[in-house]
Amino acid sequence: MHRKISFCLLSILIMFSLANAQMKKVAQSKMQFLKLGVGARAVAMGDAFMAISGDPISIFYNPAGCAYTEGLSLAFTQTNWIADIDHKAGVLTYNTGRYGVIIADYITVDYGSMERTVVDAHAWEGYISQGNFSAGEYAFGLGYATAITDRFSLGGQVKYAYQDLASSQVWQYLYTEFQSTKRIKNETEAVAYDFGTFYNSDFKNIRIGMSVQNFANKPLPITFRFGAAIDLNELIAPNEKKYVLTFAVDALHPKDYSERMHFGLEYVFDNLFALRGGYKLNYDEESFTGGFGLKTAIKGLHMQFDYSFTNFGAFGFINRFSLGIRL
Repeated sequence: MHRKISFCLLSILIMFSLANAQMKKVAQSKMQFLKLGVGARAVAMGDAFMAISGDPISIFYNPAGCAYTEGLSLAFTQTNWIADIDHKAGVLTYNTGRYGVIIADYITVDYGSMERTVVDAHAWEGYISQGNFSAGEYAFGLGYATAITDRFSLGGQVKYAYQDLASSQVWQYLYTEFQSTKRIKNETEAVAYDFGTFYNSDFKNIRIGMSVQNFANKPLPITFRFGAAIDLNELIAPNEKKYVLTFAVDALHPKDYSERMHFGLEYVFDNLFALRGGYKLNYDEESFTGGFGLKTAIKGLHMQFDYSFTNFGAFGFINRFSLGIRL
């Protein structure tokens, strides 16, 4: 049985690797913010988070992973994205016990204030300023996850996404001449669905996860994900209980790009301190990632702080900060 699982994993990973030779399918979807990594822990592991469970941030990767969260959990993330773009996200999970886990989450993106200009050959600068404008995006989701057994779980969510790219001035063409201009609102809204599965083989703690993200009847960045994770310490030092060394790999099939691979590594010492690293293949700018995490408990209040950085090539490094609270 275990050999069959290993063979299936290897076959799927090879297929995704071979598919990387395909032509890039760019400019086929809107709301690209739905593809950005969320959570400093996940991002530090190169976004290889499909087969990681028990973390509320799993809702942004594989909703089934939320089935093993405990009590009432909150997680918040702040990302200092490129070009001073502000990206925030948060999630709340509540484990009801026999009735599964209820999930609520959000993502917001603020592009800040920018100057609107119109070309004018008679102006000294070559353009006329029409004041400042702002743009932004957000998504809100409601989800549910349940553990069918202690090794297999299902999860999903429905979310509403909105994109506001401000307004623009366009010419109205009548007959043979441009008669006047009008201002149009550049906005998009959509309802999308995420769903996934999680399975623990119970052999060396090998876990498998699969999910579909942003499934909708509009051109959103729908993505199919498959991932696996294994605790290497079970192979290296099976009797050692002081630390956990996890290796994870994800394969992605996005609608608007060729196939991608994510690799992640996490070392946790005494369930208090963690070091993480990762690498992402087939990205124009993103490559290696890293970070750390700290856990503490104060009078029954469990807190976790995580930090990650991402090498974004010509754009420098992106920093993320996450705070998790569990009651």
